[in-house]
Amino acid sequence: MILRKIYAALSTTIIASAFFGYQFQLFEKDGFLSNVVLYMIYIGCGTLLGGVASMGIERMTRNFGDARVMFSFIFHMGLTIPVIVNPFLFVYAVPVAALFFVIDEVLRRRSSESVLA
Repeated sequence: MILRKIYAALSTTIIASAFFGYQFQLFEKDGFLSNVVLYMIYIGCGTLLGGVASMGIERMTRNFGDARVMFSFIFHMGLTIPVIVNPFLFVYAVPVAALFFVIDEVLRRRSSESVLA
């Protein structure tokens, strides 16, 4: 489970950083890669912290049966609530949390640990 969460965090960091680095350029003169590197630092820290919390969510929703996916998604989105202090960061946190959840579920189903698989 830990290795799957690390893969999900790394994949989420790379995909989200590339997307945000292209769509929301902070440094227009420096180019795409400098934006991606800056986003990678912050998104990487957030996804690793979210991955630790995601392990707790997975243990908590393990016995929920068919409703596990729905409750797990709700709890993953709930992890973004502390970011509401700065609404600007909320724009970044929600899509990253959703992407982390989707990638983690895909990896879970591939490893056949899922209740629904």
